[in-house]
Amino acid sequence: MSSRHLSRSTIISLSIFSFLACITFLKFSPNGENVLSWTTDTFDIDFTLDTLKPKPKLFSWEIDEDIKDHHTYNEREITKLRTCMNDNNCHRNQEKVVLAFAHTWPQAIIDGWRGGEGVWAMSMFRAMRELGYTVLIGMNGWEETLAHYRMFPDQVKVIIKSAWIDDCIKNPACIKSDINLTGIPRWKCEFSMNFFPDEHTRFGLDYKWIIHADRHFKGQEETEKLQYIGYSFEDECKNREFIPHKKRPMSSWILAKQATLFHLSTVETAFNKSYFELAGQETGLEEMTFKGAYQVNGEYMKGWIHDSPVESLRGVINLGKIGPERFSEELSNSRIMIGVGNPTLSPSPYLALCSGTPFLNPIKSWDSENPNDRSKWVSQHNYLKWLDPPYVYNVQAHDYEGFVNAIQSSISHPPTKKYIDPPMTLNEVRKRVERLVETDWKSIAKDYMQEKIAEGATYTWTL
Repeated sequence: MSSRHLSRSTIISLSIFSFLACITFLKFSPNGENVLSWTTDTFDIDFTLDTLKPKPKLFSWEIDEDIKDHHTYNEREITKLRTCMNDNNCHRNQEKVVLAFAHTWPQAIIDGWRGGEGVWAMSMFRAMRELGYTVLIGMNGWEETLAHYRMFPDQVKVIIKSAWIDDCIKNPACIKSDINLTGIPRWKCEFSMNFFPDEHTRFGLDYKWIIHADRHFKGQEETEKLQYIGYSFEDECKNREFIPHKKRPMSSWILAKQATLFHLSTVETAFNKSYFELAGQETGLEEMTFKGAYQVNGEYMKGWIHDSPVESLRGVINLGKIGPERFSEELSNSRIMIGVGNPTLSPSPYLALCSGTPFLNPIKSWDSENPNDRSKWVSQHNYLKWLDPPYVYNVQAHDYEGFVNAIQSSISHPPTKKYIDPPMTLNEVRKRVERLVETDWKSIAKDYMQEKIAEGATYTWTL
């Protein structure tokens, strides 16, 4: 039968069947596993019918190179929005506005700051822009936020603020009420950025108005009290070269920004500062070089220091202040990244895993009667405690033998490919950002408000 006599739906069905049959052959034939691992570039891809559905177009997210401040950026975005609204030709989602008036956004987007909050803000910004939303950014001042809100009161979907900035909610001239109808509705402006997933709320709205960057528990991204948005290093992961461990020098990377971290109490310092010098004498580690990039500053956390003076670490080569390119190079050429207890929930271990470099994750506290109960562990990276070798080695604080064994195991049984956590892909971040913008928060706030009023609460603001 000639294909010209087949219906269009039949041709599509046959094409899908043929594609799936090919994938099944690749996955289950004797050589299929090797073929798939090569074609996916070390990332697992879920071949389902969902992947065959047409995906909405993603828009360019980069800003113009000549933009040097957030005022110029906002002016251009406002002009684009007003023009398309006047001409009735806005692209998908362009008329939906997000106000991100928290200092981390201009610092990350304009100044290129890449601290933990900066990485998070940049990732959210990218996702919003790719989805087509108009994103305006600013500092913490609510006068500036209010002025931009009043330009597009109907278009503004959500307002993101720094967690500790509460001026608008407290200010009758800013918050919407019966006497200030042009103020900002509280259900739009309550979204506060908390990098850490701490379960506390402010001024009475529900936990979902607290957005955060990382997690404590695996698999609870959609069911937790707070709202996980997260960030992605997927592009960085794909662009990083994977260097087989046998081609790497005998080098370990110490995750510490300050020497002070080794001069705190034993509760805060996971490993004694002598461990690195001693480990270099252990079997198989005689040629191991320990490196780091930290400052020696006796004023940092001065009130917490238990062991002074603050000095450089013996047995650790300190590279001082280095840029992201050198940092990436060091991670790609290290056998393991070693955590020392702080900083907590740092993005850096994810970057290590992107290079196929395992992470030694110190467990700072645990249930002494059931030490294997991970739900009771408090570790340096409290999400990565759920992963296992060859990517993550969870070691109890002050366990020198466990410390050495982890480093030795990372050499004898290294990862063979890069790793990215599935919820941290670009697509997954976009999904959660879209949910943040598109959810009917007014209805949720109304239900919550009525529930609290029935319990005796009083409100000075209005929906």
